[in-house]
Amino acid sequence: MQPATSAPESTILAPSSAVPGWTAEYAVPLGGPGHLLLATFEQAAIGITHLTLDEEWISVNQRYCEITGYSREEILGLRVEHLTHPKGVPASLEFIRRIRSGELPEYKMEKRYIRKNGEVIWVHLTVSIVRSATGDPLYLVGFIEDITQRRDAESAASRSLSLLRATLESTADGILVVDLNGKILSFNQKMADMWEIPAEVFACGDDQKAIDAALDKLVYPEDFMAKVRELYRDPDQASYDVLELKDGRTFERYSQPQRIDDVPVGRVWSFRDITARLRADERERALAQEQAARAEAENSQKRASLLAEASRVLSASFDYQTTLAALVRLAVPALADYCALDIVEAEDSFERIGEAHVDPTKSKLLGEVAKFPKSALTARHPLMRVMATGAPVLEADITPAFIRASFAEAEQRRVVEALAPRSLICVPLVTSGKPLGALTLVTSGSGRRYEIADLSLAADLARRAAIVVEHARLFHEAEQATRARDDVLAVVAHDLRNPLNTVTMAVGMMLETMPVERVQERRQVEIVRRAADRMNRMIQDLLDVKRMESGRLTTDLKPEDPGILINDTIDMLRPLAAGSTIRLETDIEQNLPLVLADAARVQQVLSNLVGNAVKFTPRDGRITVCAERLDTEVRFAVIDTGPGIPAEQLPHIFGRFWQAKTSDRRGIGLGLAIAKGIVEGHNGRIWVESHVGLGSTFYFTLPTATENAFRLSSGSS
Repeated sequence: MQPATSAPESTILAPSSAVPGWTAEYAVPLGGPGHLLLATFEQAAIGITHLTLDEEWISVNQRYCEITGYSREEILGLRVEHLTHPKGVPASLEFIRRIRSGELPEYKMEKRYIRKNGEVIWVHLTVSIVRSATGDPLYLVGFIEDITQRRDAESAASRSLSLLRATLESTADGILVVDLNGKILSFNQKMADMWEIPAEVFACGDDQKAIDAALDKLVYPEDFMAKVRELYRDPDQASYDVLELKDGRTFERYSQPQRIDDVPVGRVWSFRDITARLRADERERALAQEQAARAEAENSQKRASLLAEASRVLSASFDYQTTLAALVRLAVPALADYCALDIVEAEDSFERIGEAHVDPTKSKLLGEVAKFPKSALTARHPLMRVMATGAPVLEADITPAFIRASFAEAEQRRVVEALAPRSLICVPLVTSGKPLGALTLVTSGSGRRYEIADLSLAADLARRAAIVVEHARLFHEAEQATRARDDVLAVVAHDLRNPLNTVTMAVGMMLETMPVERVQERRQVEIVRRAADRMNRMIQDLLDVKRMESGRLTTDLKPEDPGILINDTIDMLRPLAAGSTIRLETDIEQNLPLVLADAARVQQVLSNLVGNAVKFTPRDGRITVCAERLDTEVRFAVIDTGPGIPAEQLPHIFGRFWQAKTSDRRGIGLGLAIAKGIVEGHNGRIWVESHVGLGSTFYFTLPTATENAFRLSSGSS
């Protein structure tokens, strides 16, 4: 370095006389290379300063002033430590000491400066010592670079990295980051914990060790490895699958490519334990199924209860109009907000059998709808569709367009719209394969919406209603036929009795006057007499049935001996049994109490029962008439060794005009019905027990002749 006599004031802060140790040899000559050196110093991109060994300012360049915010003149009045952040002063002084002592040739450090405006900045400081040719220290040279932005960026990056790390550690997922070769770059503790693999296995960076440890825990390790290989071959592919572990846990596995500038550089694997969620879902599904099953059971119970109640209501009477009207009332509000049942009455009209509305104030509107003629309903109307096709109709949502399409006139539509229908079911009442009417259920204010299950329930109700209508029709037809038959029989019985009495009297006179030796003629007359007697009994049976039906069958009750009643009857019937070679026996308990009985009527019962037994018991068979005491009753029994009665016929055995075989001409089927009427007229009971191939036993009871029984029986007679 060449000595010079002077230097620009703007560059050199202190004259040589002002700074101890300063000599002209430090000055930069202005001519030649000196100008180039000075320009370089002044225009450098970093701050440069020269200091004496005692840290007195020699020179600073413009960039140094810009970094610190002070002018050259202001810097002259400061010490170096005035620019340094207080926390950095001790370290700076220590480094200067070591440079001056020769321990360090230079030092570099990042430290904080305080600018003139108080702003704290970070600088990179390099300080070295300049020596003479002989090696003696001359002065210090310092270089500073403003690194505030870099430090801020590093701080921000550090905070982001710390936040990311904290996020990774706090997440419920296990995270693993690898490069394109599979080397493990990062992982969180959750990854090690959930896989139950030591963290050291992941920390070593060898993905194969981690994979081997994981494979031992998987139910399907081959599938796991196949997916890993596939993703390593295609670094751009994302993936999701589910892993099942041998310990019963289930993991979700996600994999996303890691990119920098849209170029894949690695892969992020994340694993989520969904075992608890799946078990919760399973419990929720099970609970939902249980609730659905319970709801279905409750609905089924309600439906069953409703159908049972409907059956009870419908079976209450053969007056189907009354029962169907009751059914309509039963359906509201259980099934509908309003309901109506219509029957086809004529070609152009329906008969409204019943209607009901949950809101009584709207019943009048329902009445107006019932008055609509059939012609007012279009082909789209549910009732018309049901009657035309016989198929049920479900309109889950009733719209204004549906109402317009169903009714021909605006006034009718206005009435229906006032009812505010929301959902509708219309089901046919079908008898003999033909719809005779329809049940209509409608929801309104409740907001309920009908579904298929509701349609099925409504169809069940309609089927029951149709059965009631059919049974009522058949009942009324049978009633009319029965009345007609009974009227005819009554007339026939009355009209036949007079000529029959004439025949009987004539036959009696012929037998009295005809000589005994005219055997052949007497036999023929006897046949006529027996036929007349049989016809008389039939007429008497018909008249007895009529008396029982009208409640005019009278009994003259008196205390009677059961044994005498039986023996007198047996004596009358013994010739009949003997003619069929049948043994007729008795088995009467000793000392039986007297019974309250009309002797003639009881003998009629015994005659009917024994006569039936004789009729059906084969030759050489046996009929036994018994009597025994049972508490306050005497039980009579007629036991035969006939073929027995099939079980399916027993419920009908006491019915009027009923015969096991329609071709049987040995009676008209009234004997047992009359016997039943007579026994019940005595406050007794009658029944039959029979086994096919073993014979039959007919029982009946009569009350004993106590004072109280006599009083009650007299009243009933």
